[in-house]
Amino acid sequence: MADPRHGSYRDLAKNFQTELDFVIEQGIYKPIFLYHIVIIHALPIIGLVIPSSRGGKYFRKVLFALCVGIAIEILQNRRAVVGGNGYMLGLMTAWWLIWTATLFIFTNIERDFKRIERKPGVQHQKSTHFNKNTNSVAEEPLDLSISLSEQQDTNAFLWQSYPPKFSHRLDWSVGLLFNLRGPEWNWRVPHLVPLPRSIHRQLHSGFSEKINAQEDSTYPTGQERLWAAFRKFVIGYLVLDFLKIILMSDPYFRGIAPANSLSPPPFPFYYFPGLAVHPVLAQLCRTIYSAGAVFFALEVVTSLNPLFFLGLSLVFPNGARNLTAAPLGASWLYSDAFGPFVQSVLDYGLAGCWGRWWHQLFRNGFMNTARWILSLLPASLVSHPQFRRVTYVVVAFCTSGFVHACGSHTQLASTYPVSGPFLFFTLQSFAILAEQVFKTVIFPILPLGGTPRWLRRTANFLFVFCWLMVSGRFVADDFARGGLWLMEPVPVSPLRGLGFGSPGEGWWCWRDPWFRYWSDGSYWGSGIRVL
Repeated sequence: MADPRHGSYRDLAKNFQTELDFVIEQGIYKPIFLYHIVIIHALPIIGLVIPSSRGGKYFRKVLFALCVGIAIEILQNRRAVVGGNGYMLGLMTAWWLIWTATLFIFTNIERDFKRIERKPGVQHQKSTHFNKNTNSVAEEPLDLSISLSEQQDTNAFLWQSYPPKFSHRLDWSVGLLFNLRGPEWNWRVPHLVPLPRSIHRQLHSGFSEKINAQEDSTYPTGQERLWAAFRKFVIGYLVLDFLKIILMSDPYFRGIAPANSLSPPPFPFYYFPGLAVHPVLAQLCRTIYSAGAVFFALEVVTSLNPLFFLGLSLVFPNGARNLTAAPLGASWLYSDAFGPFVQSVLDYGLAGCWGRWWHQLFRNGFMNTARWILSLLPASLVSHPQFRRVTYVVVAFCTSGFVHACGSHTQLASTYPVSGPFLFFTLQSFAILAEQVFKTVIFPILPLGGTPRWLRRTANFLFVFCWLMVSGRFVADDFARGGLWLMEPVPVSPLRGLGFGSPGEGWWCWRDPWFRYWSDGSYWGSGIRVL
């Protein structure tokens, strides 16, 4: 029988689906149903809306134990091919477990979390004053003078803690649960664009003009944010379509050939048969393609947030106000997914690359995991700043490695979760610490005084690029082996519709169904299955 990996990539994807159906029928694995997805989302919401005064403190621990059991059962026994040959099943299950632990175990939601909300029934008028308290709740007034020319929108804003009213608490809890970067929360990740000064004046007592805030006149409007997101979406969409054609023409991205294979050489070298290509250059090209595909996939996915929520709030402002107390129409809610590259990577090196430039979607969960571990250690250790820094860096990257390794674990292929993604992310922590030691201990004693800024930036870039290309093969090779790139990133392909790519391709790419009814004869083994 011919190896399906050497035929069409669609045949290979169908082969994985056939293999999954077989192992499910044999009882080796079980399918993932829609009700599993509903349950793992509903349980945290139930725990969040029950206040501590009604037993919520203890009920959340019970629900967390239940979430742990469900997550373990899914990671061990459930499989699907949707989402990168099962990659997203493991990654999202592991992340959901980390995030649930953050909300139920590592923090106190009624004490630690506050959301920026519109103050109901109050609007700014010119020369009107409002009383404000940093820790105010919805009923507390604001004390501040804000002119109409400084406003980003017509509402007064305040910090909203855990609300007493159930409907408000449900809105607040859902907003907390499904938030990743916290742009409207008191834990917003640091690389987000600073809040406008008018918002800062309302939220922070003793506001200083020197704090990190942005002039309202230079802040993009909602329409500007929406168009910027649309441009990112279109560019990312077209690049993903182009990369899909390149990746599927290369045996490496189907899991057949090693990264340094020259038969055939990677794009664009196979168009130049007379050009000698070194195996190291071939591996470098494939690692760059892998990184580019991940980057643009994240750009496309994260741009959907402003396109959907900001777009709806601009078209239906009253509907957005009735839907939630969060200011969905505020442009400062929608920062770019990635931070500034120059100020992050060139000025801060590898630490800036991961901590300031990269997307930061999981940062709060990782940081709270490290903070909780520190709370369990002796105070004599925790009091040392360097020990705390090392713990934060190592725990955060090990947790990230765990989340991505779970994605590798649930793929229907021969992957190496520990020596692949987990090793890659763990190594980043040690590289960052080594970089910090060099910059703070070794570099000052070297006879390099007065080194120009451009040279330091060049050195930072070269170190980051070379390190990520060397260490990136651990995760890139695992992505390729696991069949991650078989996933169709776009529903409609302009390039393949115009005749580019393999013969037989067309405009429509999402040809296979994502769901199917499945029943093994039992109640819990029946339902809408995620394929």
